[in-house]
Amino acid sequence: MNYRDETFKQERVELHGQSYQDCTFEECELVFDGDRPPTFKNNRFIDSVFVFTGAATRTLYLLSNIYHAGDGGREVIENTFREIREHKLHGHEIRTIAPHTVDHSLS
Repeated sequence: MNYRDETFKQERVELHGQSYQDCTFEECELVFDGDRPPTFKNNRFIDSVFVFTGAATRTLYLLSNIYHAGDGGREVIENTFREIREHKLHGHEIRTIAPHTVDHSLS
């Protein structure tokens, strides 16, 4: 479903595959289950939190484990977040860089 110019207040909003443009979320829980991601454009988030469940939670645990695996893992995750900030992630499959450690390991 596509939402435009809507206001959500004190709601638990299931984000699964929805589209939100010019919406306001006030004191909401925005729930992502790791399946179809939502799209956001020009929204306001006021005292709202994102809640990750299911596959989304497992993905966050994996990213944390890679980051804490050692210098190579930290480099992979930092580069991934740089690409997120620069809006460079596209497609159905996303690859990371190979870490620049001597043996290309995560430790």
